[in-house]
Amino acid sequence: MTGPFARRLLALALLVGAATDILFRGNALGVNVLVDLAILLGAGVLAAGPAQIRRIDPLDAWLAPAALAFAAFVALRADPALLAVNVVGAVILGGAALASLGGRALMRADAGRIAATAGEMALATVIGAVPVAGAVRPRQGERTGRAAPGWAAPLLRGVLVAAPLLLVFVVLFAAADAVFAAAAGRVLALPFDLPIAELAERSAGVAIVAWIAAGVLVAAAGFWAVVSPPVVQVSFDPPIGTPPAGDGAEPGVAYEGGLAVVDRPGRFRIGHLEALVVLVLVDLLFAAFVALQVAYLFGGLDTLAAAGLTYADYARRGFFELLAAAALAAAVVATLDARVRRRSRGFAVAALALLGLTGVTLVSSFLRLRLYQDAYGWTELRFWVLLSIGWLAVALLAVGVLVVLGRSGRLVHVLGVLGVLGMLLANAIGPQGFVAARNLERAMDPRLVPAGGRVGLDNAYLSTLGDDAVPAMVAALPELAEPDRLAVRAHLEERRRELASDPGLAGWPAWNLARAQARAALATLDPAP
Repeated sequence: MTGPFARRLLALALLVGAATDILFRGNALGVNVLVDLAILLGAGVLAAGPAQIRRIDPLDAWLAPAALAFAAFVALRADPALLAVNVVGAVILGGAALASLGGRALMRADAGRIAATAGEMALATVIGAVPVAGAVRPRQGERTGRAAPGWAAPLLRGVLVAAPLLLVFVVLFAAADAVFAAAAGRVLALPFDLPIAELAERSAGVAIVAWIAAGVLVAAAGFWAVVSPPVVQVSFDPPIGTPPAGDGAEPGVAYEGGLAVVDRPGRFRIGHLEALVVLVLVDLLFAAFVALQVAYLFGGLDTLAAAGLTYADYARRGFFELLAAAALAAAVVATLDARVRRRSRGFAVAALALLGLTGVTLVSSFLRLRLYQDAYGWTELRFWVLLSIGWLAVALLAVGVLVVLGRSGRLVHVLGVLGVLGMLLANAIGPQGFVAARNLERAMDPRLVPAGGRVGLDNAYLSTLGDDAVPAMVAALPELAEPDRLAVRAHLEERRRELASDPGLAGWPAWNLARAQARAALATLDPAP
């Protein structure tokens, strides 16, 4: 890393730190997340340079747009659960995009290499600007452009090192002595109103973010050696899809569909018979469970005599447990398929049978959830459970296809893509708005509630929903019964006051589409009597 390049990278890191402070200080999450991530990715592109960008694996080209999409959803939805998902998704995908700039082919790597890259990026944020600081000073014989006096560079470096120390001591002394604080305030008077304590706080925040950004940019620029030990890359020889010819196989390397996978000493493997026994026993257990589902849940046999429960009580429980069982079964199949020494036809049949039986348990989980929702209405948790059932169903199908093709090593990538698609679907629907609209429909039309179900509106739960639900509440207000209308109106009035008085929601960095739509809907309400 040359001195000029290190100085440019340090300047980019400081730019990211300053932008983060301006965008987030005193502002709620909104469009600022998108702008800040775009600045960080742009800094990564500038740090990597054109040559490094041209070497990005084509299969990784979607990572940066996907990260920006998740960041944009932060400005579209105000649902706290969805907000957390979107922020985490933007961070993970943004880090993956920067890692791909640094030369990591993530979509072609196995699960172990992906985990190692995640660890390297986390380490880069801790090491921060250390590699940059060590390279800022020009090396022997390095040309730095126009010659400067010999004392200029040491003086500048001394000032840079002393500045943060001086700032810390000024803050400490000012806090300890009122006279010193007043004198320092006069000496350090600024052309705008910014107290010393706030200046110190903001400077520290900028420095911390810049430190983290510097480490990430070092990794994005391809200087992995300074942030992590050397890593042996997985090679593709011959290319994927072309199995090696007889003498072309490299000793000690296993080829799966043309993908060279180093079989390291001590790598855990399970024998064919052991794997087959595991699958058969689990198949028998799942088959017994499915038989009971067919008889009692789907067939309607007497559950009161068998379990002491009415059919309604029997059917409205257990969907969480079944969801966990389905996820575990899929993980068992994927793990055995990846670690078995020999994949026989019997192994493949047993694995596919378990996936098929697991699909039936998912159907059972879905039926139980639907009956519960019909009786008690929607909640955000039930929405996420339903989305998880759909995601698991697609994931089971993907596992089955990969087992048939013998490409279980690609499961992590497939599941990652399916996860991104699932979150995009959740953002497109908007859980809070969906849940509020369905529950309001139940309250306005009791015919939608099945016999034995709970009628009326759960105002206590409805009041916990955020701005995504406000337009549906405003639209339904005239059609609600008097008690419900008064309760919903009181909640809406309270939210209108909060939106008008919270300074953290006033600035443009905090702009959010859901909040803007909530304000517009609340503006149509008549003034409270």
